[in-house]
Amino acid sequence: MNFSEWLAANGYDAEALNDKQRVHLEAAWKAETQPPSATPAKDDEPSSFAEKMAAIEEEVARKAYIEAATVAACEKRTNDPEKVKQLRELGIAAIADPKMDPKAFDLALLRTDRMVGPMILTPRRPVISEDVLEAAVCQADKLENIESHYSPQTLEIAHKEFPRGLSLHGLIHHSARRNGWDGHDIKSNWKEAISHGFRQTGDYWAAEAGPSMYSLPNILSNVANKFLRVGFDAVDSAWREIAFISSFRDFKQKTTIALTGGMEYKELAPSGEIKHADIGERVWTNQARTYAIMLGLDRQTIINDDLGALTGAGRRMGRGAALKLNDRFWSVFLNNSTVFSVGNANVRTGGTSALSLSGLQLLDETFRLQTDPDGKPLGIFAAKLLVPPALRITAMNLMNSTFIVTGANTTLPSNNSFVGNYMVVSSPYMQNATYTGNSATAWYLIANPNDLPLIEVGFLDGMESPTVETGQAEFNHLGIALRGWYDFGVAFQEYRAGARAAGA
Repeated sequence: MNFSEWLAANGYDAEALNDKQRVHLEAAWKAETQPPSATPAKDDEPSSFAEKMAAIEEEVARKAYIEAATVAACEKRTNDPEKVKQLRELGIAAIADPKMDPKAFDLALLRTDRMVGPMILTPRRPVISEDVLEAAVCQADKLENIESHYSPQTLEIAHKEFPRGLSLHGLIHHSARRNGWDGHDIKSNWKEAISHGFRQTGDYWAAEAGPSMYSLPNILSNVANKFLRVGFDAVDSAWREIAFISSFRDFKQKTTIALTGGMEYKELAPSGEIKHADIGERVWTNQARTYAIMLGLDRQTIINDDLGALTGAGRRMGRGAALKLNDRFWSVFLNNSTVFSVGNANVRTGGTSALSLSGLQLLDETFRLQTDPDGKPLGIFAAKLLVPPALRITAMNLMNSTFIVTGANTTLPSNNSFVGNYMVVSSPYMQNATYTGNSATAWYLIANPNDLPLIEVGFLDGMESPTVETGQAEFNHLGIALRGWYDFGVAFQEYRAGARAAGA
């Protein structure tokens, strides 16, 4: 059968073929109609070699034809991205299927090209992605509110594939096997398994990282960060209620123009000239610093399959970061003798400064009578009542009680005018003896930080929680290393946004 007859027998139009298609089809025709056995092998070329080469050439021709046909079909559909995607997926699948010959592919291509609507590809079993492995690990150690971290589909696959969750050994095993490891026992081969999971290269393994591979450090880091957030959120966060939260672009000192004074609008003159605002030297500054720590999962932890050590390390690192943030914040806030002073007209002392209905009335008046740098009313009112634990119940009673019972020798209205007026905020740091300026009697009225910030907490790139990464430990440590870091800065801003009562 000659080439033209072969084309007709297989349903090809010889006149419609381009040069590239003709070359590939001719190679397929030769491979089919002129088998290697019909050509005598040379003395130095055994028939097995010829047969193998013929099969290789045939496969190369098959793939080349499918690629060319796919490209040609997609070029006709450049105005239909969804159809191009369908044709591309068909071509990739056909190339991977050695049973898909050119004729069968042409038929499949024709059907797909004419098909209306999306092409639905149903895999035989769910895809085990890195997210699924992470979810299975988190399920094993009962991560709180896991539904907020993973999609319902991911959680369903994780539960179906790993009904009891995934242990530390299971995670390492899956990652290492996917990345080329052919071992089975993690206990006796833990170092080699981890090396494969971490995609390291060596004499025994070298490969390009691709979509079919798992990144063990990514999975470990993501799991640790999920539990880190749990530990972070469990620590006192009263600072969030009174601080303005901002973002740093880098580690340079950030300067912000003050919001008070010099910005009052001026009447437009007949000339139409608009006067410049006078911002003077009224600026605020803040700067991010880096705080970090390292932990390790040692060899014993890995061999013992102690998943709790990983998730527990994440929790502890989250808690440690939150403690550091609190430490910096309250160290700055409580050491406030220059911020709340007589010169700034935002402080009350003596017996009348105790937290009570009358004391609250006096500090409220002090706050409202503050002026901007031009001597005019500030125009900002307090929104938060900040108190130490010793005064928390008193503050809550003042804010929640509609009626006030007074002493026999005091004449006051029975109604409480302050009920619900301020949000009560309290922190144990306020009367902790290790902090300069701590007090069990001092209390504050503070403006909404979004209206006028008394104090600012800024985070690098807006990352309000710390980050944890994992990697193989250094040579002198057997195991896996975890490192966490946190970039933030704390600084006072506008002193007029608060008023302090000494309480004694």
